[in-house]
Amino acid sequence: MNNFEKTFFKKYIPEGQEVKWVIHEHWIKIVDNMLLRLGLFTFVPTFLLYNSYSLQESVNFMYFEIYLIVIYLKLVYDIFNWYNDVWIITEQWVVDLDWALFKTSSNSVAYENIEWIWVEQFWIWDKILNKWDIIINKIWDDEFRLVDAKVPYAALNEIERISNEIKAEAMAEKEDTDRTKFELIIEALWGVVDEYLEEKGLDWKAVLNRNRKVTRRKKVEYEEDVILEEGTIDLR
Repeated sequence: MNNFEKTFFKKYIPEGQEVKWVIHEHWIKIVDNMLLRLGLFTFVPTFLLYNSYSLQESVNFMYFEIYLIVIYLKLVYDIFNWYNDVWIITEQWVVDLDWALFKTSSNSVAYENIEWIWVEQFWIWDKILNKWDIIINKIWDDEFRLVDAKVPYAALNEIERISNEIKAEAMAEKEDTDRTKFELIIEALWGVVDEYLEEKGLDWKAVLNRNRKVTRRKKVEYEEDVILEEGTIDLR
């Protein structure tokens, strides 16, 4: 990705974010469109007009020129539309940009909401041209699909890397929150116990040591009972 794309597509993402990658549709898609319009709607009518005297007499040349101008303007529009219908990869979002002349819309998904990413090919020409459909499946069973994309695997790896980092940070934050809650609960319980012992005029350290001695004494008594229950020894 060049600096021009970084600057050009920056206006379509939230302020403060940076354009990491831009994924375009494959160039063969616009080439097919151009060949169709130039061949079928431009070259063929022009050839027929200049080689048929009857058409020259029946078709006003000025109208034909207007027709050609409209075809070329539509071709230019299609090129802009192809170039601007992209996925924009930032450090927080994947933005699906749908460009139009009078109304441009975008849809985005945060990395933590991405469940998985995969690519699909349908024809042998797709493999030859390295043309794929890229699909992002969201956690709520919705999906993004960029049809006939020229897949830059570095961009897909970047999406997976950022997504995994964000999920790992979220998991670590959740563990820290759970640990903090547990520590607060233990601290609250110790506070309740300390207040109770203070009301009874007892020292919690002394109570703890006494409980340890009682536990140790009970353990010794249990071991002695087990030895006695094993039976007597015949000394004859």
